[in-house]
Amino acid sequence: MGLCTGVAAAWHTSAQDVAAPPPPPPRASGAPAVASSSVTPEPTPAPPPVTTLPALPKPAPPKPATPPASTTSPPPSASSRPSTTKTTPPPLVGAPNARGLITFYAAADNDPPGSREIAYPGTVHQRAGGTGTFTDPLTFAAEAGQFAPGTKIYVPAVRRYFVLEDTCATCSGSHIDLWAGPATDQGVVACEESLTRDGAQPYQVDPPPGLPTAPGDLYTGGRCYPA
Repeated sequence: MGLCTGVAAAWHTSAQDVAAPPPPPPRASGAPAVASSSVTPEPTPAPPPVTTLPALPKPAPPKPATPPASTTSPPPSASSRPSTTKTTPPPLVGAPNARGLITFYAAADNDPPGSREIAYPGTVHQRAGGTGTFTDPLTFAAEAGQFAPGTKIYVPAVRRYFVLEDTCATCSGSHIDLWAGPATDQGVVACEESLTRDGAQPYQVDPPPGLPTAPGDLYTGGRCYPA
């Protein structure tokens, strides 16, 4: 019996201790009260709203620099270009600086007749002849002393060069007698007469080379210049 009493007392004491808990310690002055577990915590402040700026317009691409005006002159047009077509200069015709009667002779009427003898052999030829070019002129005769042996002339009428290699007994002053060829027939005499003109005719003393020529005897093969 006594055992049960002791248990009950022990339980009572325990119940009494639970029913009357010791008072809390005194709170220091100025100390904040401990928040009760039932107090609702303050809400976390929301972040400030993000302000979205309007999109800026894209800058226009830079314009290409205008190239400076060219200082080079444009090529000339076809109409302004100088012509590059080569033109052949007109042939020289000589510059006559003398005038006189012009006659002709050949072997048929030479002295002695039928010969090609000349007064100054070796000047260019040993006997009367030549082709009429600047380097191989035909023989001509004149009054003794009128021209020095070897003097060249150009006669436009027959387009030939001549060189003084003979004398002419019937010539005087500026009268000249031109070699027509070695022929001895009557055809050459007729040719001489057809080529002779009345009055003084032009010719050039000491002509330049390059004047137009028609080389050959004035009478050959029965034909007379200019045929």
